[in-house]
Amino acid sequence: MYIIEHIMIELKVLKRDTKESNEYLRSQGVIPAVMYGADFESTPIKVDNGEFIKVYREAGTSNVINTTGDIKGEMIIIQDMHVHVVSGDILNIDFKVVNKGEKTEVTIPIELIGESLAVKNNIGLLNFSHEEVVIETIPSKIPDHIDVDISILNDLGDSIKLSDIKLPDGVNIIDDVDTTVVSIIAPYEEKDRKSTRLNSSHTDISRMPSSA
Repeated sequence: MYIIEHIMIELKVLKRDTKESNEYLRSQGVIPAVMYGADFESTPIKVDNGEFIKVYREAGTSNVINTTGDIKGEMIIIQDMHVHVVSGDILNIDFKVVNKGEKTEVTIPIELIGESLAVKNNIGLLNFSHEEVVIETIPSKIPDHIDVDISILNDLGDSIKLSDIKLPDGVNIIDDVDTTVVSIIAPYEEKDRKSTRLNSSHTDISRMPSSA
């Protein structure tokens, strides 16, 4: 199942003087960014940090944003966003300009619905391994998110792949359709996964710079 909820979201964008350092802009509560597209020349811009956070909470990476300010009337999506690993501050943003009626690639979140009997009856654990999917479609058909019904997962080893997801006409999956989205695994497999994650986390933390 797919959900299409197109809402009017606007973001004020201002052209950016590249002579101003990114550090200075961020100190002023502004995020350096860039807009680009197939028929749109790459343009350095800046957006207000507080306003962008509000827009991001509404739009995510799947909803089209309408621009105001110095560059009016363009449709953009959040293509990429770089965040500081320690502070969580947004460092810079890439906005992709999309054209009405032309296909574009966009990342859509996957949401699980229903109840798995395998989990309910303690047969196994739910492993949600692929939480997003890259699709290609025109802006008017971009789903807000995609629902995946896990009520068909009844036994150990049951799984749902991207190829099992039903999408509307004109929407194509770019990711490998054989990718497993969610599956039922044995409890000991989950313990092994947690152990691996813990060891990896320990290594990463030891390499992180101090906040001082």
